[in-house]
Amino acid sequence: MSAQTIEQVMQAHTAEWMNLPGVVGVGIGEFDGKPCIRIFAARTTPELVNAVPDSIDGYKVVVQVTGEFK
Repeated sequence: MSAQTIEQVMQAHTAEWMNLPGVVGVGIGEFDGKPCIRIFAARTTPELVNAVPDSIDGYKVVVQVTGEFK
């Protein structure tokens, strides 16, 4: 696990993720009973799939396709 909190890790990478095609938001959620970083996407794109790691600094990263936020 990272020496940083999940909030710090998310904050450090949010701008990078928000610049990926299709990303509409980033937040903290839960996966298998543990905290995770959720990347909300309007759609899945090849750039998104290639750019988002399965985990970062010890925290799981989950892409959730939500469609556009209004």
